[in-house]
Amino acid sequence: MPSWIDSHSHFYLTPLNVIESLKAQGLVGVVEASWIPVRPSAPETLRDLFRWVVQAEQERLSKIGVLHIPAAGIHPRCIPEDLDGALSILEDFLGQAKALGEVGLETASEDERRAFTLQLRLAKKYDLPAIVHTPRLNKALVASKEIEVVDEVGFPRELTVIDHMVPQAFSSLKERLGEFNVGISLQPGKASVDEAIQMLSYLSPERVLVNSDTSTEPSEPERVRTFLERLESASMKEVSRMIAIDNPRRLFKV
Repeated sequence: MPSWIDSHSHFYLTPLNVIESLKAQGLVGVVEASWIPVRPSAPETLRDLFRWVVQAEQERLSKIGVLHIPAAGIHPRCIPEDLDGALSILEDFLGQAKALGEVGLETASEDERRAFTLQLRLAKKYDLPAIVHTPRLNKALVASKEIEVVDEVGFPRELTVIDHMVPQAFSSLKERLGEFNVGISLQPGKASVDEAIQMLSYLSPERVLVNSDTSTEPSEPERVRTFLERLESASMKEVSRMIAIDNPRRLFKV
């Protein structure tokens, strides 16, 4: 049975018994990225979100022996009007987090670019990796703009995860993804197991992470196990281990 660390999730929205069931199937750790399904009315909303994800979840997941890897960040759909106040709150938690995330662009508006830029500068200051969201719509176009921002800030590509990648976007971006980590989200509406295997054939496995992106949207976290089982049945057990365990441990320093 393969073991895995889910490299991008919002399991803080999931009952503990569901996570415990996944643990019995091989789940050993979760990266929980900060996100809520509404735009915060004030920066203080984010303070409570970060307390929940970075602090309270550690205690909850320790009860069932699942490794907790918290990420704090201002999602592009969660930017409050007072961005400067939100950034000040975010910085209060980055010293306790293992990553900045999830951050990035949704429509590539100027407000989103500013928020993304300033957060990458904070991650650079704290030497943290960045989990970069890519949207469902216009994914390739928006991801290309995110790559531009990463390079403009001078943020290390090797510490950046371009997440939620799907074949349609990947086909036009693959020449630009060198040195970046690529996150594959096995969630309905994102990548299927077959599509994940297709993308993997073009990528160096040292740069691939796999996740369920479990959230309030329809989610099937067991897909990660199915994907890894497919790799192992194809005599790719070392690749499975690298993607599922070694890469997230290296990137998030756990």
